[in-house]
Amino acid sequence: MESHKILKVNFSHFPTDGNTAQIPGKLFLLDNFDTPVKYEQSELMTYPVQLTMACLIFVKCGEVHIKLDMKDVTATTGMVISILPGTFFQLIYRSDDAECALIAAHRDFFTLGDIRLGVEFAKLSKQFPVRKLSYHGMEEIISIYRALKHKLFQEDYQFKEEVAKSYLNIMKCNAYDGYLKLKDSIKEDIPKPSSRKEEIFMQFINEVHMHFIEERNITFYADKLCVTPKYLSTVIHEVSNKYATDWITELVIIEAKSKLKDRTKTIKDVCNELNFSNQSFFAKYFKQHTGYTPKEFKNL
Repeated sequence: MESHKILKVNFSHFPTDGNTAQIPGKLFLLDNFDTPVKYEQSELMTYPVQLTMACLIFVKCGEVHIKLDMKDVTATTGMVISILPGTFFQLIYRSDDAECALIAAHRDFFTLGDIRLGVEFAKLSKQFPVRKLSYHGMEEIISIYRALKHKLFQEDYQFKEEVAKSYLNIMKCNAYDGYLKLKDSIKEDIPKPSSRKEEIFMQFINEVHMHFIEERNITFYADKLCVTPKYLSTVIHEVSNKYATDWITELVIIEAKSKLKDRTKTIKDVCNELNFSNQSFFAKYFKQHTGYTPKEFKNL
């Protein structure tokens, strides 16, 4: 049986069309400034995923609510979100009027020449993932973004990587300057590292990804993490405001929907692949959590 681990998002997961600019495998740009872009949100993105690249999201207007390493992050008009490689990411909400841009880059593109500055920059990014820009600061970053996107769209231009790194270096220097000013203005202790409960939650999510097809009983996951089922349930609810069984069920339903959309698979095939004892139980389970029978959903 194929194991399911927590999804590590790489450049292959991003859309490729006329609205995106990129250097394959190294840099990706997407925005909805000039043309409304509404990519169907993958249901899997409501689950925690791990980003393998550095990301910069700037919100021209509207509101975006996400989780970074299970901590709530909200960005509104004029704000920028910095995300380091390896961060666990979860999309919670994006307002209908949100105008945003995303820059996703391989770590080589976000390396400051000075190692000490690079370490400090990473530390401050982790400490302050969201920054508020001035009006002129937002205008500048949008201007740089548009110039970079324009260069990437020039098919015959031979120095895209060099120019991209130069533009991104300007953004990094501006961000680092902003971080230092923010650090000086906020007299707060550096946030404590992730708590043991958050670590248990992420371990639980990873185990669920690996075993949800074979195991849906919370006792199995509690044993894996060497805690009692009651303690695990309590921890998961405290950290995520959802119960452990909810997370397991959600992933099962996501997988079931994905398989039911495959026209080459019968309902019986899906039932067997998801390790349900019979079609009747699968139909009851699916309808209880979606409001549809598998047949009704398949015919939608």
